[in-house]
Amino acid sequence: MTRRSRRSPTKFLMYFHLLDAFREAGCPVCSLLARGAQRALDGLMYEQVNDPITRDRLVESHGFCNWHAWMLPRIANSGLGTAIIYQHLLQVAREVLEEARQDAAAGRRALGRRDRFFGTHGAPSPFPEWRRKKTPCFLCGLSHQSERDALTVILDYIGEPEFAEAFARSAGLCLPHLGLAAELGQAHPHLPELLDAQALLWRDLHWELGECTRKADYRYADEAKGREGTSWIRALSLFVGQPGLFGPERERMAPSRPTDIAEAPPTVAEPLAADAHGAADSIEQLRFENERLKRHVDDLVTKQEDDRKIRLALEFQVCKLTGDLKAMAAGVEAPETPPVVSALVAAAAGDRPPRQGGDKTQ
Repeated sequence: MTRRSRRSPTKFLMYFHLLDAFREAGCPVCSLLARGAQRALDGLMYEQVNDPITRDRLVESHGFCNWHAWMLPRIANSGLGTAIIYQHLLQVAREVLEEARQDAAAGRRALGRRDRFFGTHGAPSPFPEWRRKKTPCFLCGLSHQSERDALTVILDYIGEPEFAEAFARSAGLCLPHLGLAAELGQAHPHLPELLDAQALLWRDLHWELGECTRKADYRYADEAKGREGTSWIRALSLFVGQPGLFGPERERMAPSRPTDIAEAPPTVAEPLAADAHGAADSIEQLRFENERLKRHVDDLVTKQEDDRKIRLALEFQVCKLTGDLKAMAAGVEAPETPPVVSALVAAAAGDRPPRQGGDKTQ
């Protein structure tokens, strides 16, 4: 069984999500995770606020992590759902706190001078024990899986020209995600291509940082500023990823293994499951090719429309030139082309119409 036949449906869609993310600023995987987290929270606020399983998981994790919690104010109309969830969480926390208060008061009364002198203690307080049993944010777990899917797709497709060119125009992977990609794809045949592409992007950023430093010198302060003006921000993003994405909750996720995306040896119990999986993969392969063809057709339609506009502009110019020649032959003055028509022709040809009343740019 080939590597691609084992790819999950999520990874087929991930290919096109990554092509879109390559056009954005910063690490494309960070961008995907941020958008995915926003969508997951938005859906949770509207559909799962009163879901018993979701509420139990939030009780176990003491709510959301810092990164996901502070996304909530940016979601429209999330105040009611947040209030319902955190009222329940606060009630649980109050019960634990009350138990800890009673335990502390009883322990203080029972603790004699001898215990104070020798530093003996009774059972641990319920409150720190409750905090120690906290599970990681479950939305971080979803981000963890999406992250691995995205990096697997990058490794699988970085050898293809279309995907490689889109990656080369992006900001590339941040340092944490490049490290994870190298760990996941330690034996992947396309890992060298990924590292080569990243090396070129880092070379350009290194030069821009040097230009940013050089132009800070008063001798070169009059030189025009370009992309190097924001290079220091992109350097921060390179080393740590997007703000809030890599926090304490993500560190508690189970460590990945280098063999996670390698082929797993088949077992005796796999044949039926493999057939079903193969059928599902065939459907997803068709969806994948359909999406690719759809995008290609859209590009062709756009190009066809541009060609039509250019043809119309040329036909008009030919007609106008023919009219001018006939007017010259008859010894009369050619009629002037109305400004509106000239503007339409210029727009069809892809040129900007001339400014009326002179150039007013600053």
